[in-house]
Amino acid sequence: MDIITDNKVKLIDWLCGEDMILQHVQSRKLVTGNEYTKVKSIQDPILKITELLDIILKKKDPTCIAFLQLLKEEGVNESRPELKQWISTVNTSALADKTENSNTPQPGTSQTPDYNEFLKKNYSKLIADIKNVNRLVDDLNYLGDESAANVRAETTDYAMMRKVLDYTKSKKAAKILFDALKKHAADVMEELPMP
Repeated sequence: MDIITDNKVKLIDWLCGEDMILQHVQSRKLVTGNEYTKVKSIQDPILKITELLDIILKKKDPTCIAFLQLLKEEGVNESRPELKQWISTVNTSALADKTENSNTPQPGTSQTPDYNEFLKKNYSKLIADIKNVNRLVDDLNYLGDESAANVRAETTDYAMMRKVLDYTKSKKAAKILFDALKKHAADVMEELPMP
């Protein structure tokens, strides 16, 4: 979201050393458990806030707006007068309305998520992190017997997942794989930006 990106340097300065911001963000479920742990483990305060903002920015606009709304709260900004003054000028309601309207499909246009693009963008992460690929293969009805046997013939999850992705070409197949990943690898999927 542009307003966060445009003011990122200031936000880093204002939030640096503000240990409670991470707790507030976690309590609002703006970050996953793994993201929270990753940010919490960073010792350098500047790098910690930078990573937190990068995680927020990778998420969809509703998360960015929720983060900005969080910054408006007294308990969050009371010790940072410059942050308090700046955030009071940000109209989060207008941002939410604008986002909602931009997400409304225009007549004659399609809002179908691009699952092929999702798989392409996250190819390396999926290959590296997906375990027990056999469970996935059971749900992938687009794989014929020969293709499924080829996947299962691989000796590592890494090689099996690569083969599954190589066989997933159509939009329908990508959607089926996406659904199977959400079912069998929810922990990995929650770390990835959704299509």
